Amino acid sequence: MRAATDRSILRRKLAYPILTLCVAAAVYFFSRGQLGTQAPAKPDDYLGFAREVFIEVRAGRPIPKAIDPALGRVFEQLAPAAVRDPAAGALTFELAGPVAPGAGLPHVQSVIVRAPDGSGVGLSISILGGEPEVVGVSRVDPIVPAPTEAVP
Repeated sequence: MRAATDRSILRRKLAYPILTLCVAAAVYFFSRGQLGTQAPAKPDDYLGFAREVFIEVRAGRPIPKAIDPALGRVFEQLAPAAVRDPAAGALTFELAGPVAPGAGLPHVQSVIVRAPDGSGVGLSISILGGEPEVVGVSRVDPIVPAPTEAVP
């Protein structure tokens, strides 16, 4: 018969609760996004995906990888014609940063797309696990050229 102070008995009694606690913690942290399995997306990834979106949109196709088909209708209402029309000229793309900095969603970034006339639209892009998606569309204020003063 073994003594009550045998360490192997104590180890067996504590092994399953400790293992269960570790697995539960790992599941919790993975579900909250606090443990990542892939490196976060780079700014160039967001800009590159925005360019792909506008290649499709300017060709007359719907927004690729939109999380909801309703985004296409919202885009049609918010995006100026100069942004949607390929004959309007080259577009400029600017990464505006996180959509909601306090919400803990660093994988959702906003990209502002402008036409040569200053009109534009914002795309909220999520890149999580290497999969890009368009999660939102927003209106942006047009850039109005500064007034020039007449020199006497």
